[in-house]
Amino acid sequence: METSILKYKDSYIHYSTFGNGSETLLAFHGFGESSNSFHCLNASLGFKFTVYSFDLPYHGDTIWNESNHFTHTDLECIITMFTSEKSIQHFSVLGFSMGGKFAMAVAFYMTERIVNLFLLASDGIRTKKLYNIAVYPKWGRYLFKTTISRPTWFFNFIHFLNRRKLISPWLHKFTMNHMDTEQKRKRLFDSWISMVDFKVNVIELKQKLNDNAVHIYLFFGERDEVIPVSVGEYFAKGLLNCRLVILPRGHYFIDELLNAEITKVLA
Repeated sequence: METSILKYKDSYIHYSTFGNGSETLLAFHGFGESSNSFHCLNASLGFKFTVYSFDLPYHGDTIWNESNHFTHTDLECIITMFTSEKSIQHFSVLGFSMGGKFAMAVAFYMTERIVNLFLLASDGIRTKKLYNIAVYPKWGRYLFKTTISRPTWFFNFIHFLNRRKLISPWLHKFTMNHMDTEQKRKRLFDSWISMVDFKVNVIELKQKLNDNAVHIYLFFGERDEVIPVSVGEYFAKGLLNCRLVILPRGHYFIDELLNAEITKVLA
């Protein structure tokens, strides 16, 4: 595994490389993770692809110095710059959870260059109401930003939902793990605000994928409380070259066990 830096404007995009396949795969990790998250999949991806796994802004070793939040235009420029430097014309993209939203944006704006699209428990297909409230209205953004430094009310609310069994113990733990420090809350705010710009028209995306004969591989966990299987089923409907794999797992299934399932669909 090698690590490198791509200079973009005043920022530094960190990425790692693994695999020795003849095809190119660009990978985008989930929230709170890093480019290292996909190294465990080398056994299934590495024979077919050379994988470039990126640290997304606000994560890992990527340093985002721009005055604006990260946008889909930034991502498109970064991918264009990166593939030009590597003399890559066509490539595949993979995204897990939050990273799925970035993978979908690349597939939407650069469809004619995409060979395969891998979406693993992908965000961005159907938007949650909580996310819409937190980032779209100005009052929602203000409340969300205030929570970064004054989170007591939010913690009390989550504990209340947990006590009343309105959310599962797992979802309670998941939320607290991503919000328990000011640094994590700031990262969540920056990431969520950025993702507003990555919303794509799913119906139009599916049409583009069909028109360009892109192969789509969907992996979802049947016990996932964050991105349910129904999201994958909705996205798969109407796609001409799609494989939907439902795993007996929860949300976090990026580990060595996934290699066998990926190998099957790529056979």
